[in-house]
Amino acid sequence: ARARVRPRRRGTRGTMRTSVAWTDMPPERDGVRSVCHSLAHSPDGTQLVAGVGSRVLVYNASDGDLLHSLKGHKDAVYAVSYALDGKHFASGAADKTVIIWTNAGGGFLRYSHADAIQCLAYNPRGPELASATASEFGLWSPTQKAVAKHRCTGKVLSLAWTHDGTYLALGQFDGCVSVRDKAGHEKVKIATRGPCWSVSWAPKQRSVLVPVPDVDGNQNLRGGDDAHVCAVGCWDGTLSFYNLNGSPVGRAKRLGYDPNDVSFFGDGECVVVGGANKAVALVTKEGVDLVTISKHKSWVWCARQRPGHNAVAVGCDDGSVSMHTLGFGTVHGLHENRYAFRDAMTDVVVQHLVSGEKVRIKCGDLVTKIAVYKNQLAVQLPTCVILYHTLNPENDDDTRYAVTTKIERALECSLLVNTSGHLILCQEKKLQLLDFHGVLEREWGFESVVRYIKVVGGPPGKEGVLVGSKDGHIYKIFIDNPFPVVLVKHTSGIRCLDLSRDRGKVAAVDDTSSVVVYDVSTKTLVFEDKTRGANSLSWNAEFDDMLAYSGDGKLCVRTGDFTPHTQKLDGFVVGFKGSKVFCLDQSSVQTVDVPQSNSVMRYLERGEHDAAYAVACLGVADHDWRALGIHALDAMRLDVARKCFIRIRDMRFLELLNRVERGVKRGDGEAVFRAESLAYQGRFQEAAKAFAKAGHVEKAMEMFSDLRQFDEAKAWAETYSVNTGGNGGGMREFVHRQAEWAEESSDYGSAATMYVQAKQWDKAVALFGKMNNADKLVEVMRALGEGETKTLRNCAEHFARLGDTTHAREAYGKLNDHAGLIALFVKSEHWDDAFAALRLHPQFGDKVYLPYAGWLADHDRFDEARAAYQRAGKAELSTHMLEQLTHNAVLERRFKDAGYCYWLMSDEIASALRRAKNENGVDVDLSPSHQTELDRFVEFKDRSEIYYAYDIVHRAMDEPFRTSLPSTLVNAGQFLVTKFSQRHEMPLGVSLAYVLITLATHGETLGAYKLTRFAYDKLQNLRVPKHLSHKVDLACVLSRAKPFTDAEELLPICFRCMSANPLVSGTGETCATCGGAFVRSFVTFEHLPMVEFFVEEGMAGKEARRLIEQEPIDLEPARASQPAGGGDVLGGDQKMFFDDHSGFDGTHDAEDPFTIAMGVLNTPIVCTREMLKALPPNDVVIRPSGCVHVPTRYFRVMDPDVPVTVDEAGNVFESDEYELACLEQGRTPFTRKPVFAETEMASAPPVEPDTPPAMQRTPSRGWGVAKGVASVQKMDFGNADENAKENANAGETKHEPGAAGGRSRRPRQA
Repeated sequence: ARARVRPRRRGTRGTMRTSVAWTDMPPERDGVRSVCHSLAHSPDGTQLVAGVGSRVLVYNASDGDLLHSLKGHKDAVYAVSYALDGKHFASGAADKTVIIWTNAGGGFLRYSHADAIQCLAYNPRGPELASATASEFGLWSPTQKAVAKHRCTGKVLSLAWTHDGTYLALGQFDGCVSVRDKAGHEKVKIATRGPCWSVSWAPKQRSVLVPVPDVDGNQNLRGGDDAHVCAVGCWDGTLSFYNLNGSPVGRAKRLGYDPNDVSFFGDGECVVVGGANKAVALVTKEGVDLVTISKHKSWVWCARQRPGHNAVAVGCDDGSVSMHTLGFGTVHGLHENRYAFRDAMTDVVVQHLVSGEKVRIKCGDLVTKIAVYKNQLAVQLPTCVILYHTLNPENDDDTRYAVTTKIERALECSLLVNTSGHLILCQEKKLQLLDFHGVLEREWGFESVVRYIKVVGGPPGKEGVLVGSKDGHIYKIFIDNPFPVVLVKHTSGIRCLDLSRDRGKVAAVDDTSSVVVYDVSTKTLVFEDKTRGANSLSWNAEFDDMLAYSGDGKLCVRTGDFTPHTQKLDGFVVGFKGSKVFCLDQSSVQTVDVPQSNSVMRYLERGEHDAAYAVACLGVADHDWRALGIHALDAMRLDVARKCFIRIRDMRFLELLNRVERGVKRGDGEAVFRAESLAYQGRFQEAAKAFAKAGHVEKAMEMFSDLRQFDEAKAWAETYSVNTGGNGGGMREFVHRQAEWAEESSDYGSAATMYVQAKQWDKAVALFGKMNNADKLVEVMRALGEGETKTLRNCAEHFARLGDTTHAREAYGKLNDHAGLIALFVKSEHWDDAFAALRLHPQFGDKVYLPYAGWLADHDRFDEARAAYQRAGKAELSTHMLEQLTHNAVLERRFKDAGYCYWLMSDEIASALRRAKNENGVDVDLSPSHQTELDRFVEFKDRSEIYYAYDIVHRAMDEPFRTSLPSTLVNAGQFLVTKFSQRHEMPLGVSLAYVLITLATHGETLGAYKLTRFAYDKLQNLRVPKHLSHKVDLACVLSRAKPFTDAEELLPICFRCMSANPLVSGTGETCATCGGAFVRSFVTFEHLPMVEFFVEEGMAGKEARRLIEQEPIDLEPARASQPAGGGDVLGGDQKMFFDDHSGFDGTHDAEDPFTIAMGVLNTPIVCTREMLKALPPNDVVIRPSGCVHVPTRYFRVMDPDVPVTVDEAGNVFESDEYELACLEQGRTPFTRKPVFAETEMASAPPVEPDTPPAMQRTPSRGWGVAKGVASVQKMDFGNADENAKENANAGETKHEPGAAGGRSRRPRQA
């Protein structure tokens, strides 16, 4: 706690001073009495406009010079106001006119009212001007052509805008304050008890107001406590404050006189009031009188603060205009980290200088003195002293205060300080000690006036106080001792002083602005500075010999006896702690960081490590701590060095310190430690010389190797080799380190070369491989011996990765690794080389064929891939690939490819069953697994035929151009319908609706009206595609107009009984009369003239074939010798031609046993051996089943003019159609065997369909079954006539064309 005497001036209260800047008394002019009714400042505060008499006077606000005396009114001027832009001001007078002037004194605009102008007010945020009379008020704006005038309920005495310009307050003679918006509408009405002579709004707003409707629907403005505040001065002698919503703020202050003018001062914390008491006072918003600014000889009509200045302009009834300045002294107190100062004249703010935390204490009266000591705070008010203490005395950072006690009497003093339990008052030449109840306990008298006192600490109740007097004496008193102790007698008066932390030195600033430092024990002057113009000083609270003082805009810090360090500073030094100096600038305390590096370095120059460490603890940068630690390490002050490196967490130097301490305990020399310290500091050449001097050259070599300075390391390695008698271990170690460094720095070429020199082949190969340097790898490989197996293998792998198969083969040959060589060929896809090596080493077959199959599959060579999988013993992979191809073909609507893939799958199953039978060697009953495979064979074979035929229908429905004849489409549709009637399920992707639409459409074209009506009737129970639904419904109706018959030429003829059959029959592909089987050509699907027969039981297939191939025993020689069209073979399939022989005439002998057997209807034709011998070989067609467990079928061609051909799959073709299809497609229609025109042979492997990448595969056992297909068997094909007539709804599940499935029993909607 410290206090300094400030001289008091007459007419002041506390530390507030007022003075008159200038005054003017204008003379009476124009017969109008000189009365100053109104004043207004320009926004920048440079001009003052006064309405005096009938004139408008414009003054220079700084010195009072009269700039303009404007004559425009004919009567007394009652009001003036300045615009926001500073370019215009307005005046209103009793002559009922308002004149707007320019700032240069020229007239700008004039308008009038019906009565005398009482008051004016410019909007602080815009150009609007408000003017009021006894009965109305008007709002003028440059943007409006006329003045908007509004009636008032009473005479308007004053006007005031809110600081944001949104609302206007009208003070009326009837005691009401009407708050209006910018449109003139009344929002709030405030009632007072007397005429409202003056109103004024606070200059700032701290919360937002919102309109809130009340129960009557009126809009009321509501706001917080710190919203717009309006001060109202009434002629009932009161000053009151209101919010914008009309609620009062606090109680009305009774002034004792009528206030004529009220205006806010500064930021709105105080109010300037002038009135009938002939004085101007400064009052707080709470109504506390702060100071009387001025006193006059007549009433004060107006008082206005000059913008941006602590000055107030006053206008009086006698016409005088004056400017008064206010001086506010600083009221504050400081102790260690706590600083308390006065704010808003009645509040005390306590700030913690380290944490920056602040707390405000509202005292409710003018604060005149403040004293702080530890957790105690004393505040002097005009009538009392209030004592506070912190809530938590044990916490030095606590800033929460509570009232301890209150001394209820006025204490007159020039200085005030406090201790833990007492107050000390300074009264000129004496000090009084009072307890916290105001009881005087002790008094000290001095010969001279006391200028400065400071509490310097001590036990509670025994604190010491430092006192400086005007005659230069410095005293120290203890509050429990009545006798002062003279510490120093200086030659000049003391203005400021302080005692060092160790109580050994006292520093003072005298009246000559010099800084002096005395030794307390010897009372001798140890330092004096007369050149700085000092005004304050403070010792460092954490270091004994460090002093800070300020003056002439500079801050000086003196440590020990060193030259003071200076830096710029505005203000006064009030505290010094650590490396922070607390400076008071006006009313705020700033913290200034003082660098301590210079002091640390100076102590190190002297070798004073302890002092340097103490200064560093005040706060220095990391590099200063490192420098201090290194210096202490060099001096072997290991304790100081360790504390320094711990501070900056330098683990390297701490590790070095640990090694040094262990070495010291072992008795090692200090020279090595100093050399290592030099190395850690980066002084490597000095460290190397120190190592050599200490006899440890190897450490120098190791240091330079770690630094990658290999030239230096090599030089020291040579020195080390010489010193050790020529041992080359140092050079080898050097080369190894150099190679490692080159590798770490990504210089792989140099590193690899060094590894080769060091015979470290594995690392060299790894780096050459990383660099893709094949030439160097070849050199290393050829330099390696056969025992370097791992390195050779690495070389081979790098060659293989680089695509250098030649050298990779050489490396594997050197290793004699045949498996690796084959893997190399496979990886590089050199299949010819791989198979050549495989012929020499067949045990690696699976390592070649399996990847080869995958390669073939990736290149769409699926048939070869299947063969390769078989060779690799991976038949399941072959089957899986084929299943995936099949599934993809169905999903992608490539039904012809799907049929081909299903045939291939059936062929694979047949091959497996054939191999199984050959292994058993005898015919035995099928095992369950073989029976399952046989069922799959039959299913796949049937699906292959269905998808093959459905492809024709699907293309005709979906493709824009039809390539098949209507007859072919009808035949294919009949074939499919017959197939569907024999199945329990529909294959995936096949649409029955498409098939029936095809039958109906093209059957009608051919004249098969009965077939057409049958198809349309069945479609009524199916889900037809939306784009075809209307067309199908219309065609179904139109079909009723056609005859219910099929064209006779369309009816299929049975070549066994020669009877005609219906186009759709429930008997399937058999004759309805004799039960004979129909055979269709797999190009046009027309019936072929063939009759099926069977061989007698017990006859093997080979025997039957041999008997058939014999010449018939009853044939003519000429006929037997004729080749019957030859036995040409096309595409690997059997082809037969029939010639017209005389005697046959296209018919067969009625006595022929075969002909006789044909006449027995509904009985199979069974041929004996004699009958087989009698059959012409060219008339017999053997149709293989493809499976050893499925019997071969035999047919006789009944029309020699229709030759037929059978392909590998057992499908029958009309020979001419077959040849034409082969020529068009370049391959056989179903089995896809390539056909070469020049040889007419199908010898190449089958061509697989083009298939995109595999899709998700469904389980193989499902094989793409369409859901809800049980309804296929519900179609009654045998009663086609009745079905066509009845249009019965069978409830069949309907399928979209090509849909994969889906169950729905909802009938189709017409």
